[in-house]
Amino acid sequence: VLQRLECPSDLWFVVVTPVFEAPTKEMRAALPTSISMQAHIENTGACGELLLGIVQGNVQDVGHGLSSDTIVEPARAPLIPGFSAVKEAAIAAGAYGCTISGAGPTSVAVVGSKEEGRAVLAAMKGAFQDQGNLEIQYADVVKVCNEGAKAV
Repeated sequence: VLQRLECPSDLWFVVVTPVFEAPTKEMRAALPTSISMQAHIENTGACGELLLGIVQGNVQDVGHGLSSDTIVEPARAPLIPGFSAVKEAAIAAGAYGCTISGAGPTSVAVVGSKEEGRAVLAAMKGAFQDQGNLEIQYADVVKVCNEGAKAV
């Protein structure tokens, strides 16, 4: 059964893409071929928190759930120069969570407003530049789209 989930109205994403090649094939190869039961339990809990945050409209839970990956992010983070500093900077600047988007190198943080996002954006860009020695290809604060897929 498919059911449409309305995202919280105050759910914003800070998206920062550095100039860096992160081929999906290489990023997939970095993933573990097996995981511990503990890691599976922790990731399942994080997924539950993320979904519950969406259902209940709690942006903090969405951010924390998104930021609590114990399997994929720890394997890929070392391959993206400066990512750990980017995540720390995002949280310190007020983000509710931060992670790698897809295979990377894009990082995404969760904030509650465009205004909050501006400070997080500056912190994330600075961390990529200062700690990762990477230039920025794209950076913005964007609102989630509730329309879903549509034909154009």
